[in-house]
Amino acid sequence: MLHNPSNTIPGILPPAASPVRLRTPRVTVPVSSPPTQSMTRYALYFAPAADSLWWQAGCRWLGRDPSSGQELEQVQIADIAPRVLHTLTADARRYGFHATLKAPFRLADGCDADQLDTALKDFCRRQQVITIPVPRVEWLGSFLALRPGGDSSEIDRLAMQCVSEFDHLRAPLRPEELARRQQQQLSARQLRLLQHWGYPYTAEEFRFHMTLTDGLHNSDSAAAIAAAAQAYFAIDAPLLIQDLALFVETTPGAPFELIRRYPFLPD
Repeated sequence: MLHNPSNTIPGILPPAASPVRLRTPRVTVPVSSPPTQSMTRYALYFAPAADSLWWQAGCRWLGRDPSSGQELEQVQIADIAPRVLHTLTADARRYGFHATLKAPFRLADGCDADQLDTALKDFCRRQQVITIPVPRVEWLGSFLALRPGGDSSEIDRLAMQCVSEFDHLRAPLRPEELARRQQQQLSARQLRLLQHWGYPYTAEEFRFHMTLTDGLHNSDSAAAIAAAAQAYFAIDAPLLIQDLALFVETTPGAPFELIRRYPFLPD
């Protein structure tokens, strides 16, 4: 079913007349001169093309467009109060609609954003476009995510390349960052990956996903939100990985912003 995400579909109420609320315009952060370098974190993400139905749907579902800084009115789900959906997507909204390929990291001592920019250009010139097979909404633990419904081996290889080829630019985790991660219920293998790559969900532990909610395990609204998400993201259009998106968190806890896309070599 091909649909415009703003149209009425099962479980989704019609949009309000004014779907976009603008916040104070952000200040564009040049790739080459981030503020407070030691506090800035970068992330290598997949983000659907800006003119695609997937991007429009994902940004509206979460209520923010990380490429423009616009706050968007979220979809309205029947029998779910808007504040409930807003609360249950708060963390996902801060990160923006994306799939992680290399998790957020600070630059290592002696490295700067220009080096990251150069490395990204070189890396992306060597990549080919990947079609995400049969994207569908699934449970991943206690949260909802958009996941491939078919063979994801090409995506898995790309993710591991991103993890390994940019790791010389990554600063080691700080003790407090490591301690926070170690408080999670990680397996012995995940702990080793955390120590080696700064993130536990790499290599065979990697699961490509685009987060749609925070944890819903204690929510009475989980079933309704899941049904609405499955209907809302039933988009009959290809979902292509055709570039890497560089996201930045300028200060701890700030919303991640998409500051640049690096296109792959065309097929």
